[in-house]
Amino acid sequence: MRTTILPSPIGQILPQSLTCLKPNVALCEKGGGVRVELLSVTSDAEALIARCARISHRSEGKASPEADRELVRKLIRWGHESVLEFAHAVFLIEGISRACANQLTRHRLASFVQESQRYVDVRDRALIHPPSLKEELWEKALRLHERARLLYEELVREGIPKEDARYVLPIGTETRLVMCANFRELRHIIRLRGSKAAQWEIREVARRILELMRKEAPSVFYDLEVEA
Repeated sequence: MRTTILPSPIGQILPQSLTCLKPNVALCEKGGGVRVELLSVTSDAEALIARCARISHRSEGKASPEADRELVRKLIRWGHESVLEFAHAVFLIEGISRACANQLTRHRLASFVQESQRYVDVRDRALIHPPSLKEELWEKALRLHERARLLYEELVREGIPKEDARYVLPIGTETRLVMCANFRELRHIIRLRGSKAAQWEIREVARRILELMRKEAPSVFYDLEVEA
């Protein structure tokens, strides 16, 4: 097989010595796994949802904490989830790849702010480790990531804008984002991304979101599970 090396516009950026480069493991593996933090959530969300539901039947006088919880569970069982849209939660999600972020941001009813590779110097970002890549293959992936990182540094030093230099970075590069969604959309995200058909990384995001929301609004999320 013949390999064609394209000429570089800024000289020999990837010298022959880089083919046997030892990866900077501390940089490549420092991500530490998926991290999800609840930044904000509608206070007394279950009471708010129940009150909104009672408006349609003019039955506000029946409110109590226990009655609210039971009503919310009935709404879930009946599939009457529109009133869940009055409650929202905001999450900081870190330690995920841009591949995972691309999947998550497809949920159009949620709002997102993601760390920008146009403005942020991302040379110290980790490479997220897919569990299917065992030792030898993962070592090769780390070497490739290190080469891409060094090329990114070279491009930035040569005055190439970060928004253009980022094109050489792997899709497995670590990123972080903020997500805001109403409770109905969160249930949809957890159901879809928590199934066995979903990829391992976004399934872990769904699991951590579910753990947090069960503490905040157990009657809204009581029936959901993330498949192992």
